[in-house]
Amino acid sequence: MAASLTAGSCLAADDAGDPNGGAPKEKKSPRQLVSSSVKSAESPIPRVWFGLTGSFTPLKLVKANSNGLTNSAGDVVSAKTANGQVGGGAILNVRLFRGYWISLGSIYRFTGYDATDTLNDVNGTTNIERSRVRLVDFPVMVRYSGRKWNPSKYTFYELGGVLREGLSLKTTTNSIDQVTGELGPGPTTGTTYKHSVLGVLAGAGLIGKDDFGIIVSPEIRYTRWLGQTFNSPIVGSQRNQLELTVSFGF
Repeated sequence: MAASLTAGSCLAADDAGDPNGGAPKEKKSPRQLVSSSVKSAESPIPRVWFGLTGSFTPLKLVKANSNGLTNSAGDVVSAKTANGQVGGGAILNVRLFRGYWISLGSIYRFTGYDATDTLNDVNGTTNIERSRVRLVDFPVMVRYSGRKWNPSKYTFYELGGVLREGLSLKTTTNSIDQVTGELGPGPTTGTTYKHSVLGVLAGAGLIGKDDFGIIVSPEIRYTRWLGQTFNSPIVGSQRNQLELTVSFGF
């Protein structure tokens, strides 16, 4: 009777790898029950966990709409973009009920551009505009990691929205006279800037806990931005963002 009680308690224990703390479905042999009794001492992924996140975007945050083009006045316009495609931040996950979680995060990056307008005049005047801005994305997602519609207990899907805030925008303009070499303030390119931009996102990923109790969660996200941080005929912010992230938590 003692042996049967031991086996029953092992079968009823939480599955250490299940993000939702569920019980394993399959019955185990007596030999497997010995190893299961050791694993059952481990805790499943906690209901609330916090972690650090690394992020990479394969697509540039800002793209050049013109590069070495000549306008109607004969001016040559070009732009180079600065893209912080690698970012980092933090994430907080809270299990609401069953396999449903809410995930809050923040990702820091930077971006900007250098626009050049070489005038068609006798002095070869070149106007340069340089802009840099720090970006912080705040995604809010509802995550599903239940057994239904999932190929594995380690997979999850998510939907949500994201707010992008631009911080510490710095824009400088200069005008260089190629004949005299004089340097002074120049005109702006007319590029519009939005401090706050909203987006919608969807994603999928994996979650599990290693032997040291550290939660590891790689995922892929797609974001469709509803506006642009920078927008002009010269440069424009990326509206479609593909993002690869990995989070480490406890």
